[in-house]
Amino acid sequence: MRRIAAATVLTLAAGLATAPHAVAVPPERIVSEVYDADVTVTDEFFTDACGFEVTAQLSGHYRETAFFNKDGSLDRVTAHPSFRSTLRSRTATITTTDVGLDRYVENADGTVSIFGTGVHLKLKDGSKAIGLWRLVFDPDTEELVSEEYHGRFDVTAEGTVEAICEALR
Repeated sequence: MRRIAAATVLTLAAGLATAPHAVAVPPERIVSEVYDADVTVTDEFFTDACGFEVTAQLSGHYRETAFFNKDGSLDRVTAHPSFRSTLRSRTATITTTDVGLDRYVENADGTVSIFGTGVHLKLKDGSKAIGLWRLVFDPDTEELVSEEYHGRFDVTAEGTVEAICEALR
């Protein structure tokens, strides 16, 4: 999940840096990615963590839209993740989803606040990975100024990794 958040933050920073200041202010799609379900890759993180090969497939899409004020200045950016990630071992399959609306707002001090939901995962043993997050990012220094996580949604979190590996055995 942190890999997706980091990629999103960098994409957002690039989008904010190049967002036009037009007189007409319709929303603008700044990112639109479609994930091909036919592509399977080795998930290096879970392969290393579990001690056996784990592959991953991603299907769905990810879109970001910029909204502007009447004067053409950027008001906010929203992200619309809607994708399913499937992890497979030789004997089992686990599916997670990330759907919903993430919101990005440029603050008066030049930082960017990012609000969103995390990966949605529930295993048969009751382990869950779902939650809300708020990040404040400084595009000038490319650093996270602050981060808040509510719930348990990082699939690489302590305890969750072990539960996923156990479910894939």
